Amino acid sequence: MVFLYKTAKVYATFLKLLGYERGIRSFIDRLVLDCPKGSRILDIGCGSGIVGLRLMERLPGSTLLATDLEKNFLKETLSNARERNIDERRITVGLSDVSDPEQVTLLNGSSLVLQDHSFDIVAVGGVLGYSRDQVATMKALMRLIKPGGYLVDLEMNEQPIGKIISTWYNCRPVPSSIMIRTIENEGNNVTVIPFGVRDFPANLTRVGIVARMGLRKVRNVFGKSPIDMQASQN
Repeated sequence: MVFLYKTAKVYATFLKLLGYERGIRSFIDRLVLDCPKGSRILDIGCGSGIVGLRLMERLPGSTLLATDLEKNFLKETLSNARERNIDERRITVGLSDVSDPEQVTLLNGSSLVLQDHSFDIVAVGGVLGYSRDQVATMKALMRLIKPGGYLVDLEMNEQPIGKIISTWYNCRPVPSSIMIRTIENEGNNVTVIPFGVRDFPANLTRVGIVARMGLRKVRNVFGKSPIDMQASQN
């Protein structure tokens, strides 16, 4: 599995053949996000761009900053954007360590320091487990989001298969209880959203953590009550 991650094209093809990309896209498509036209999206640990590019497709006029520790994945994200006919002028890519998400090195070698409250959505695809200090990273990510904006984390879940996959990737997933407490302590609303069977096979390893900044009460991101939402996953 680590070999797959080091080989971006093989990794991306593997996720498509497995149906994993379709499952992630299915989950994202059901989120109701109250974002303005021209939203700014940050995709941390973007991999092949599944999350960030799908959010771009859902939000007309949005722009994307996609970061990863591996340059080959940044190039794969741009390649996937071309396949989806997404204008590359709307996308910036750069190298960044999840432990210091505000520090970005663009492919031309120039440095970029991300400012607080500068993104409408910060998306994370299960890479918090690679941070040197997971709680500090979560707080740093939330500082980057505008008031009323969203943190969308498709985190590795705590089920047996999720734990096995995390071990294969040498990842230490953040327990949901710690994530919830950290987000709420910063004054934000958080909803834990299980992946459902329609999101297979992503539902075997992922759980959605969606938080809205500065709002302790917010409508459910699926537009339903928590009970109805959970029932709709089955």
